[in-house]
Amino acid sequence: MVSDSDQHDLHSLETENRYLKEMVVALRNEMEMMRISEQERLQKAIVSANDEISQLKNMINALREELEHRQSEYDGTCRDIEQASRDEAKQLQAMIRTMRDRLEEHGAR
Repeated sequence: MVSDSDQHDLHSLETENRYLKEMVVALRNEMEMMRISEQERLQKAIVSANDEISQLKNMINALREELEHRQSEYDGTCRDIEQASRDEAKQLQAMIRTMRDRLEEHGAR
């Protein structure tokens, strides 16, 4: 025969046990939600990082192309300046020859 006190203690223990089981389930659900939230946050961070990497790679390629274009323009300008300098030197040498020839003709008279 179970006394009222024992029955009350049993009921209290069953109630506490049920409460603890519910608490375990609630904590498991909360942990699962936190895990899912963390995974989503991580995926967003990875996507963002990959986007930034892609943008940086595109920027590097654009800058490299611009640098190559400017280098090509610079090389062309240098070639033009060098050619102009050679042409001017030839003209000056021709002018010097002409003046020398005139001086020699004038001196020979």
